[in-house]
Amino acid sequence: MSYFEKLQAGTPTLSYEVFPPKNPLGWESLYATLAEIRRRTPDFVSVTYGAGGSTRDKTIDLVSRIQRELGLASVAHLTCVGHSRDEIDAILDQLTRAGIEGIMALRGDPPKGDAAFLPHPEGFAHASELIAYIKARYKFRIGCACYPEKHPEAVALRDDIVHLKLKQDQGASVAVSQLFFDNENFKRFIDQVRAAGVTLPIIAGIMPVTGLSQLRRFRELSGTEIPKKLTDFLGEGDDETIAERGIDFGVEQCADLLDSGVAGLHLYTLNRCTSTTRITDALRARGYLPR
Repeated sequence: MSYFEKLQAGTPTLSYEVFPPKNPLGWESLYATLAEIRRRTPDFVSVTYGAGGSTRDKTIDLVSRIQRELGLASVAHLTCVGHSRDEIDAILDQLTRAGIEGIMALRGDPPKGDAAFLPHPEGFAHASELIAYIKARYKFRIGCACYPEKHPEAVALRDDIVHLKLKQDQGASVAVSQLFFDNENFKRFIDQVRAAGVTLPIIAGIMPVTGLSQLRRFRELSGTEIPKKLTDFLGEGDDETIAERGIDFGVEQCADLLDSGVAGLHLYTLNRCTSTTRITDALRARGYLPR
């Protein structure tokens, strides 16, 4: 059963996210991570896309190899940043030839050094426009992003809910959330989007904590709420100690989400496998995921 069929059937999916490394040592680490991910039989693996298309060719190559060589369904990220319609067509044509069926259509972040997003004069300003373009011309399953605690550029959460409904109306068939640590925020968000007419499956994005400094970066970059429950649970200690507690917190967070009927779990790996695969193994051992 494909990941999309599982989502439609109400069966929780398991997926991981990786990114194309910038150097040979990074590729070695990624291949080790992918080998461990493969052993966990995920429903799909997604591959991110650098700002301004900086990793475009690497993304296309990696997503193709994951599917061809590892036999795992792959989903390619695609952003509006820096691309004309013709360039987007060329990318989508390559992915079609590679047999990729899933696309995560995103606006994307501004390139490093730019304060604000500027659309290409012959491209798109919003993810909803990119989704509509793909839907009209190709046969991909289209995913999109959502923000349970509000996008940093949004005035209010209700604006994000309106945008998510528009993405659905333009052709998105699944959403993956920004990382979060407070499940109650996510559950309230689900209730609000359902009340607004959003019916597509919403997969929870989970980022295991591996260090206290990492939490500060999460807050600065994404505006993610860091609940007192998390900081109390992590306490103090070196990175190894914090990472162990981060795994325990991640297991409980995921278990609670699965108990509440979440559509799926999407584990952000940062190209490292220890925390995400141990969370997966613990959930399987407790009967939350099929063996």
